[in-house]
Amino acid sequence: MGATTFPRVGGHPAFDLVDTVHWRLDDTRAIDTLPDVEAVLDWCAEIDVIADPDALRALASAAPATATAEHAAITALREAVYEAVFEESPDAVALIAREHIDALSRSSLQRDGYRWRWHPPADLTGPRAAIALLAHDLLTSDLRAARQCGDDACGWVYLDTSPRHNRIWCTAAGCGNRNRVKRHHARSRV
Repeated sequence: MGATTFPRVGGHPAFDLVDTVHWRLDDTRAIDTLPDVEAVLDWCAEIDVIADPDALRALASAAPATATAEHAAITALREAVYEAVFEESPDAVALIAREHIDALSRSSLQRDGYRWRWHPPADLTGPRAAIALLAHDLLTSDLRAARQCGDDACGWVYLDTSPRHNRIWCTAAGCGNRNRVKRHHARSRV
């Protein structure tokens, strides 16, 4: 894995996946930090949802068309999480449901210590299967704490687990500080 470190502010891996799009709400600044299957594998390895990223890199090199198709499917799944939670899109929910069913049909249930856990296939469809399981887990959880950053351009999403459930920014040091400084400067000019 390269030096890339992906944001972990979402409070759930599926929201961390959504947050791989920086400046989501500003088309002129939007950055997709998962531009290819290599970046997807880096992300999956960083959050520990795939067992052998190096083997998958070799498979991706050997089957570039399959890798490209899987990347497109994962990107669609990422966007479906955002649309399902924040736009209540029935199409997005249906896509996540289809991907979840497909993931279960290709995964195996294995015992890990004291619990059973789904293990995605060890092929190029494995990352998509793992992400589909995460997306389903998020969608079937209590989403009352789901929030989007209060910044006009950011668009990062998170579960607000603050004691008073009044979190406004994805990060206080990033968007929070930038917006506080912007408000201060606006008041100072008056």
